Amino acid sequence: MLEDVLLTFITMGLDFGVCVQDIKKKLILNDQLYGFDNEQKELLQIIKKTTDFGESDSVIILGTRGCGKSMLMESVIKSLSPESHTLVLLNGLIHTDDNLALKSIIQQLQMDNLDGTFAQGSYADNISFLLESFRTGNKTASKSIIMVLDKFDMFCSHTNQTLLYNLFDSVQSQQNPLCIIGLTSRIDVIELLEKRVKSRFSHNILMLKPPSETSQLLERLKHSLTISKHCKVKADVLKNWNNNIDLLISDIRIENLIKDLFKLSNNYTKLNMLIFMALSNVPKDKMITVEDLTNTYATLFNKDMIIVNLLGLSVLEFCLIISICHHSVIYNQEPFNFEMIYDRYSKFASRNSTSFVTKRQVVIKAFERISVMQLILPVAVIENKHILKEYRLYKCSVNLDKVKTASNKYYRLPPVILQWIDSNII
Repeated sequence: MLEDVLLTFITMGLDFGVCVQDIKKKLILNDQLYGFDNEQKELLQIIKKTTDFGESDSVIILGTRGCGKSMLMESVIKSLSPESHTLVLLNGLIHTDDNLALKSIIQQLQMDNLDGTFAQGSYADNISFLLESFRTGNKTASKSIIMVLDKFDMFCSHTNQTLLYNLFDSVQSQQNPLCIIGLTSRIDVIELLEKRVKSRFSHNILMLKPPSETSQLLERLKHSLTISKHCKVKADVLKNWNNNIDLLISDIRIENLIKDLFKLSNNYTKLNMLIFMALSNVPKDKMITVEDLTNTYATLFNKDMIIVNLLGLSVLEFCLIISICHHSVIYNQEPFNFEMIYDRYSKFASRNSTSFVTKRQVVIKAFERISVMQLILPVAVIENKHILKEYRLYKCSVNLDKVKTASNKYYRLPPVILQWIDSNII
């Protein structure tokens, strides 16, 4: 039924390219908050206490990477009047110590206009200047400051947490209106705070939880693919596209796909990637279909990790894997050690090309890397501990068919190695 409806739409000759571009633009900008209405209201209420009533406060937003912490913060700040506050942005990856962070705060607040030496002064000069500036402020006359500390947990690793202590102390002192917003993915971030810092924190915590059910992920898929009325497209194009999305979401294959995706990851990052890549393969005169999504999912996520690991090997490591597979076939999966494999590889290298002849220590390193990637597994870890690494026993976890498949995809693998795979005489 769905295919018949789609065929009817295609014959209408409508241009759906604008719809595709609009959805892809939304995914790239990633500026639309979805599913966190309560958290948005709560954060807005905390910030408005500072901007409207001059009451300083602090809050930490917790959530996994890619769940929407920054988007939540930005959406709330965008809803405020620009004249009501001054925004200061800090990042733990950039401001790696308190002095760098202080200089950035002073520059963003344009305090260095008073005396250009302050932003380049010592840490003691900068902190005393900043605190004195906060003390001279008051609830009614001073402009509110919203300070965002992204990667908040990294600020906790600074020496003695001096910056955090002084900022939270300024919040409690109720001098210049100040709201501190911390963003972090570490759920134990409160435990990282020193006792004196923790006592000055307001203990406002917003937890952004990822989807707990597949139905939430399915709703997000529908929301992302649906075109809003504000999009500049013809009414019939808009209607046909959204009707198609309703039919697509109700398809049992999409429900099964979302269930598989939910098992893989319960955040929206992979879902957005799936939608974007699926739309990239849709012609402008056609609409997205179930096959577009299922084929894209298979390409992105249904990968054989053994093949992926084999394709990541160097030529030397690939040759060792071939030697290991040949040994396993000849000796009926019997355990092997490095010396056995090195002897087999050396025979191949000496008979074919001097370019394959490699120093023993280099081959040992390649063999160890194969072990780290778990393409070969130790037979008995406890027994192997007291044995020289060249004589430790392993078993192969890769079969020869996988190696043949990987060799066909391996970029510029020498032909002599391709021939060697099919021959286990050496």
